[in-house]
Amino acid sequence: MRVPNHPMSDSEPSELPAMASGSPLLRRSRCWGQVCLLTAALALGGTALPAVAKGKPPAKSSAAAPAKSSKSTKSTTAGAAKSSSAKSAGKAGKKGRTGRNAAIAGAAAAGAAAAAPLGREHWTPEARNNQAEDAKELAAMRAAAQAGDAKAQYLLGSRYRFGKGVNQDLAQAVHWYRQSADQGYAPAQSDLGVLYANGRGVTLDEVQAVNWYRKAAEQGDGIAQNNLGLMYAEGRGVAADDAQAVQWFERSAKSGEAAGQYSLGVMLSSGRGVKEDGRAALQWFEQAAEKGHADAQYNTGMIYAVGALVPQDLTRAARWLEKSAGQGNAAAQSSLGFLYANGQGVSQDAGQAARWFDRAAKQGYTLAQSNLAAMYVSGQGVQKDMGKAYFWLAIAHAKDPSLQSRMQTAEQALGPAERLKVQREVRNWKPAKE
Repeated sequence: MRVPNHPMSDSEPSELPAMASGSPLLRRSRCWGQVCLLTAALALGGTALPAVAKGKPPAKSSAAAPAKSSKSTKSTTAGAAKSSSAKSAGKAGKKGRTGRNAAIAGAAAAGAAAAAPLGREHWTPEARNNQAEDAKELAAMRAAAQAGDAKAQYLLGSRYRFGKGVNQDLAQAVHWYRQSADQGYAPAQSDLGVLYANGRGVTLDEVQAVNWYRKAAEQGDGIAQNNLGLMYAEGRGVAADDAQAVQWFERSAKSGEAAGQYSLGVMLSSGRGVKEDGRAALQWFEQAAEKGHADAQYNTGMIYAVGALVPQDLTRAARWLEKSAGQGNAAAQSSLGFLYANGQGVSQDAGQAARWFDRAAKQGYTLAQSNLAAMYVSGQGVQKDMGKAYFWLAIAHAKDPSLQSRMQTAEQALGPAERLKVQREVRNWKPAKE
């Protein structure tokens, strides 16, 4: 069975959603972050905006085939990545596997959304309004670090890592992290591993990254356990071993770490290193989603939207998608726009649909770009504007050649001067992650 994407599009390209991390993270699956269990926007039933395209009947089949992926780019939202698990799902489909679990067998790649291109860090800078108080705290921290306090050394290193109260200096960050890590302080060991995994302040060395992750992981650090699992899952610094990856993800998940819960959910959903179990995957996704994990919120929302593993619940789907979308998840923004356009799980609101499509489109999300263009063509939710329609179709066309005819139609509606103006804007346009 072919699963369509947004019914608002005349053509229905199959593509997985954009990934969450900023640069290529995995060699086998190319990106490690947000996972779509089917596609960025499934036909969830109802009618699309009538002036744009024909509506589609409800699609609740649990035997839906996973969507094909398109080529990825370095952009966080410019397209989907071909993944090893998507390939395995395709093979499973060829064998005729159907049923509820088949609906999530198309998960893109196992993993967790990361604060760094490879691995999640412990420390994130907090906004401080009182600069004098912050300076006093920094001075005390520096004195304690110089006196050998491991926690203070880690915190000072983190200040240099992110340039909080000091000029960013990765060499200083590495120095203080190492001082702390050598004393056995797990957060410093884990974050030092992230720097080695990404070549920040040090020469990229995945073996060293694994070494530091393992030291922290064996102390029970949930973030390090998840990061070590990522390395095993993709053979970075160690031989690829999905079973080992699952073991570390499970330890991380049971410690209460949201990234580990998400990672374990994806391994379960794709059957990597563990027997495929969609319902167990959903349970872990929901736990991570409750903790605010944007990609887990997206996956949870899509599972309820499709209704393959659980009864379809579009209201619950919309609620999770909105939480994820609010955190800047482009796929969730696009899918939420779809729900508003069709009045599914939310009151039909073309204006809201256009706003969510616009946010996803600006991040480089192709389906949202083509749907936003369709709204400019019809004047639903936005003022009719063929120039803007042509602009978004021209950008989306670079990733989806099937939009050629729609782009040409919009182009022909413009005068020569306006056409050239839009073409210049298209050449200068770059996606911007929220």
